Amino acid sequence: MKRMSIELFASAKLLLPTRRFRWQLFMLVLIAAAIPVTELLVAKLFTDLVIDGANRSIVELGASIAIFAVLFVGTRTANYIQKTYRVKFFDRAFGADTRERSSQKESWEWAMALEMVNVLSFITQLLVISTFFFVLSPGFAALNLLLVIIVLEVLGRLFRKQQIIQRGFVEAKRNKETVAPADRLGSRIQSAEIGTLLASFLIVILMGVLIWFSIDGLVSLSNTIVFFLGLRLLNTTFSSVSSSLMRFARAKANSF
Repeated sequence: MKRMSIELFASAKLLLPTRRFRWQLFMLVLIAAAIPVTELLVAKLFTDLVIDGANRSIVELGASIAIFAVLFVGTRTANYIQKTYRVKFFDRAFGADTRERSSQKESWEWAMALEMVNVLSFITQLLVISTFFFVLSPGFAALNLLLVIIVLEVLGRLFRKQQIIQRGFVEAKRNKETVAPADRLGSRIQSAEIGTLLASFLIVILMGVLIWFSIDGLVSLSNTIVFFLGLRLLNTTFSSVSSSLMRFARAKANSF
């Protein structure tokens, strides 16, 4: 995980020539990280309305529905802005870069930049969601945080291995050696799926713990539903991190 972090921040420093662009990258990542947490807040409001809505006054019910609608629309709008703006952002950042590079290298740098934003955003999302879980149940959140650390450590090791493999493919290409497309694609996909499979296995175990906590009354019904949705979101995010990391390894091997 340490090596993965070093590679990501070193790449950001290489791709973004000034501190101003790095701060803008930081804001893009924060916006992306805030979206899933807001979605979990929406889920929390919805479950509370469904479970306890009959016991609320008309004013409280109306206010809750209004907040639910605003947050729901807000997450969709923020997601659209973040995904469309990052293209303009890197266009300006690369335009301010005075390095001379071929069109092929520039294409790989674009691929690396977009995957770098994806990876940073997904990892930040994992950490922010894990922090949000502490508000609902510190005990279950601690177990979840341990799971996140374990999976990120494994993904970091898979990423490092994939970097070595992708650099080997680049060297083979420079030496006019033939590498089968199945080898190039298969290696990357296999590494990504191994990380996804491990994460899914651990998520299933944690869901079993969640059921146990809910039956014993350690977690309320509404929080149990939010935790379940959050764990599914974490599982999807783990899969996205794993795939983006391996694509990032390929793009970086071809860029620098």
